[in-house]
Amino acid sequence: MSDCRYCEQTFEEETALREHLYESHERDELSRIDRKRVEQYVDEHGVDENSNDADTDGNQSIQREQRTVNTSDGTYPADAWELSDVEALSTDEIVEKLADHGIETNETAFRNRAEDLDSATTLSEQWEAEYEVDATGYDQDFIWMAAQELWERWIPEVPNKERIYDFVQEGRDLREKGNRAEACEQWLTAWEYILAVIPDDSTTIEEADRTLPTFLSLEAYIRTLDNDLATVAEDDPAYHKHRLEFCREVCEQFPDADDEFLLDFRHFVADSLAELDRIADSRAEFEALIEEYPEDPWAYKKLADSYWLDDPDELSMEELERTAELYRAALEVEGPLKGASMVADCLEDVENRLTDARASDERGGEKP
Repeated sequence: MSDCRYCEQTFEEETALREHLYESHERDELSRIDRKRVEQYVDEHGVDENSNDADTDGNQSIQREQRTVNTSDGTYPADAWELSDVEALSTDEIVEKLADHGIETNETAFRNRAEDLDSATTLSEQWEAEYEVDATGYDQDFIWMAAQELWERWIPEVPNKERIYDFVQEGRDLREKGNRAEACEQWLTAWEYILAVIPDDSTTIEEADRTLPTFLSLEAYIRTLDNDLATVAEDDPAYHKHRLEFCREVCEQFPDADDEFLLDFRHFVADSLAELDRIADSRAEFEALIEEYPEDPWAYKKLADSYWLDDPDELSMEELERTAELYRAALEVEGPLKGASMVADCLEDVENRLTDARASDERGGEKP
């Protein structure tokens, strides 16, 4: 059973509580997200609004965006708090209002409390557990919003889970506007925060996902960022290095991820090395993939391509033989190989070149 913190209703299923929070209180499943985040929740979960409610919500949202907080007379917003309301307050005003609710804090105490934490929400929950907090309804939201805003002002250098949302959302907004490079920068920063807040012993995507905010699907985020880095790198080669570093960090952080995921990102590492003209390193990565994943045809094919499609006229007899061997292996393993006919054509060309090279060697070795 779950209770709504804003009214007296009780719900047997968490799903029903989530829908109630959105429909009645404009909150997400955590009861801790402002209107912008609720809109993201709607997009991701497919919650429908009827037209009348949509018009009303839209007008309320516009009014809140235009509103500024005037606390000169000691009054605060009478309805739901938004993060923008708290951001508009001075630090002293935030601290004073926390004190009004029974919470005493200052920069030193806040920094010490946050030392072993990775979430402003967790910090606010500590306050609520340790102090006799006098806050009900929407004022309960002020507590966590104040913790988040003070974190940003007093210890911005310390990563927290809430900032992950900000960077991801900023990246989404930039991506929608066509600014993929800037979006990648925001998402790479979010990735740095993710690495900072997930437990060190999280060796799978699933383990890490359970410790992150619910708005983020970690595997989908990782794959989207990799894809965008590859796309941006087509116009700006510097992003091949960003992609290489990112994919290596993914593999190092999640060594126990499922084989399909790891295989993909090991390939991305090798591909990025090739794009950076680090051919020897790329080939070494493909050789390692062949050893660890012998049923993957793509490692054989890509390694063969690195010889044959680079400068075939400069290949030694040994390299030609290795290239032919790799193309044969790509065709023979059971794994699916798109473009198998092209691989077969390449193999035929390599074998013809080998035949010519051997004949030339034999002629050269004949005595006059």
